[in-house]
Amino acid sequence: MPEQNPDPPVVPYLLYADAGAAMDWLIKVLGFTERARDARDDGTVRHAELLTGDGGVIMLGSPGPGFRGPAKLGEVTQLVCVTITDLPGHRDRARAGGAAVSEIGARANRARSYTVDDPEGHRWYFSEPL
Repeated sequence: MPEQNPDPPVVPYLLYADAGAAMDWLIKVLGFTERARDARDDGTVRHAELLTGDGGVIMLGSPGPGFRGPAKLGEVTQLVCVTITDLPGHRDRARAGGAAVSEIGARANRARSYTVDDPEGHRWYFSEPL
């Protein structure tokens, strides 16, 4: 029997000018859990993996000099959707961590959600089914 891959079939991979700082912020402010961190000799994070509360995976890394992420471009380039429970509590935690968060909105009576941009401009969309 072939070995099963523990990751979901689609995993977002985000690039950050400083993946280590991004990782620390995502853990502290948005509640992700560190699964892996591979640093270069100079301490910069080459590749990292974070887990959501239900075991979803987000990968991230630092591409090197010349990289221009969403904050440097001045526009949102993607939206990462994460389904969670206790949306108001999650939003309160993000706000307490210094994040600028949107109001909670409802989507056709199916879910409620809010958005938050991380320090490098990646937009996160947190949703809770109703």
